[in-house]
This record gives sequence, structure tokens and C-alpha cells, in this order.
Amino acid sequence: MKNIKSIYKIELLILFSIIILFFINDVKFKNLIAIITFGIILFGSLLYYGKKKDNNFFRWSATKIVVSVLICYYVITLILGIHLGFSKTFFSLKFENILMGIVPVLIINLICEYLKFVLIRNNFINKKAIYILTALMCIFNVIINLSSSINEGYEIFAFICMIVIPIIAQEILSTYLIFNYGFLPAIIYKLTMNLYLYLTPISTNLGDYLYSVVNIVIPYTIYVTLKKVLKKEDQKEKNKKKINEVSFSFLTIPTIILLFIMVILVSGITKYQMIAIASDSMFPSYQRGDAVIFEDVEVSNIKVGDILVFSNNNQVVTHRVAKIKESENKLYFYTKGDANNSLDVEPVKQENVLGIVRNGIKYIGYPTVIINEIIKGR
Repeated sequence: MKNIKSIYKIELLILFSIIILFFINDVKFKNLIAIITFGIILFGSLLYYGKKKDNNFFRWSATKIVVSVLICYYVITLILGIHLGFSKTFFSLKFENILMGIVPVLIINLICEYLKFVLIRNNFINKKAIYILTALMCIFNVIINLSSSINEGYEIFAFICMIVIPIIAQEILSTYLIFNYGFLPAIIYKLTMNLYLYLTPISTNLGDYLYSVVNIVIPYTIYVTLKKVLKKEDQKEKNKKKINEVSFSFLTIPTIILLFIMVILVSGITKYQMIAIASDSMFPSYQRGDAVIFEDVEVSNIKVGDILVFSNNNQVVTHRVAKIKESENKLYFYTKGDANNSLDVEPVKQENVLGIVRNGIKYIGYPTVIINEIIKGR
């Protein structure tokens, strides 16, 4: 085995390449430099370590699982698109668009994944170096997708949801796949996730937050399925044993069900939705960091005492109905926070009503509240 510390020298070269890319704004030139620098690093790694075959015993089984989960994902998102709507993608049959869109993504992913494969397969015992490599690849992919300066709060939030979080989840799963099952399932996963917007004409409007959640659920689902289907076997007998059937643990099933329910509630596909409470105005009923589930109901069914969820100046507010008035065949709801001493300044128009609270869950809204406060600079 080669010197186990040699990987750190290669990682320094990767870091140097990332720093260079950070100062390049032109997307086409950035992709070209990325291909050249990482291609050179891959070539040097192959010269040092030698070419290593992808002969992992479970690579084909793992690939089938990855493909199956991804197919299920795309089928589900297409179904959701009926409710959420669709948007155009980067799909185009023009040669120029293929050359400048698909080709760079394809080459960069192939080079980076094979570089990871070479380094990981030759440094199995050096876990620290593998963690560093994964982090570097996360930073590299974020830099590649950073096409312009991001200043506004929403732009930062959208970039984190649409780019940063999916990249982190992808790279962690990619490293896991290469380490345990080889290059094939990892590259299939990465190419599918990164090329589908170029290969399909439409995509579902999941929204920033839901897109982020889905891109965590997918790699987690692949990870859990692989762990359960491809159980660890004794090294001497693994060539004789067949792949075990899926057997989810009592911990895994509730986790997946909970994630699925949260995705449904956040997406607004049904009449029930979930939002986070951002203040203590409803204390002691609900407090900052709690999440409430509200139902979309007919405004005529709302009564005094109900906890109303409504929009007010592009913000979602949750306050209790104190009184209701009707004027010119329209309802106006006068609301008040349980912790407040007086009614809200303006009544709520019926067209601004989102629903009424049906239930609450303690504390799970804290991540959303904290992210929003950071973005708004509070």
C-alpha cells in the first residue's frame, strides 16, 4: 500500500483548484478550468496509485437499488406535478446547448467521481482523509454552481435550499456508495441527479423548501435500503450468499413515514399544511419554535375562538379570532395573540385567510425559525 499520507497532498491540490475556481465568474470558463485541473489531478493519482478495477461484489445489486429509488422519486414528483405545476428545464436538442450544458456536467461528474473512487479505494483505513475529501468535493460543487454574487436574503435562502443542501447530501451518499459498493452505483446516482434537468423537458415545481427536503429524503432512502437489503456478510462466504430481502427495522419505518408526512404537510398538496411559529404572541397555547398544522376551511365555518392562520404583508401570522364582522357580503376577522393585550391593528380579510389550526407539535419548527432570522439579519 502506498504512503497513507499521500492523499493529503492530493487533497491540497484539490483545495488549490477550488480556490482558483472561486475567483472565476464566467460559467463556461469555470467549467473548462475545472475539467482541466481535476483531469490533471486524476491523471496524477492514477500514475501514483495505478488503475484499480471496480470489482466490488455488490456493485450491480447496489446499482439496481439506486436506480429503483430514483425511478420511484421521478414517478412521485411527476404525480405531484399535477397538483404543484410544472416548469421548463434546461432541456434542448440544439448542439450548442448540449455542448455547453450536458457535456461539462457529464465530464466533471465522471472525473470527480472516479477521482474519489481512486483515492477512497487506495485509502480505506484513512477515514479522516476520506471525510476531508468529501468536504472538499462539497465545496467544489458549490463553487461550480455559484454563477453570480448573492446578496439578497431570499437569494441566499434559495441557494442554500436548491444548491448547498442537495450537494452535501449527494456527496455524502456518493462517498458512502464508493466506499462500500464501488464506482458504478455512485456515478449512476450522481449523473441521474445532475443531468435530469438537461434530459427532461419539464420538472415539478417543488419550491425551495420542499426541494431541499426531497433531496435529503432521496439519499437517506437509498442509504437505508442499501443497509437493509445488502446486509454485511462474512468475507469468506459472501460469494455463495444471495442478497437478503428488505427488512426494515422498527426505527427505520417510523422515520420514513414521518419524513413522508412532513413533506406532504409542507408542500400544501392536501388541505392540511404545517408552518412554524416565529414568536411568542400565542403563548401559552403555542410558543416560538413550535409547528402548527392548519386546515384550509370555508371562511363561513370559522368561529370566534378558532386560531386563524392568515397572510399579512407577505408574512404568515397565527392569532386567535376575537370577533367576526360582515360587511358588503365579506367577512372580516378581528384577531389577537393570546399573549397580547390588545387586538391586532387591522382586521383580516377573508381572502387573506389560509386556514385554522387543528394541532401543534412542540419544537420542530425551530430550524425554520432560526434560518429565517439569520437570513433577515436579526
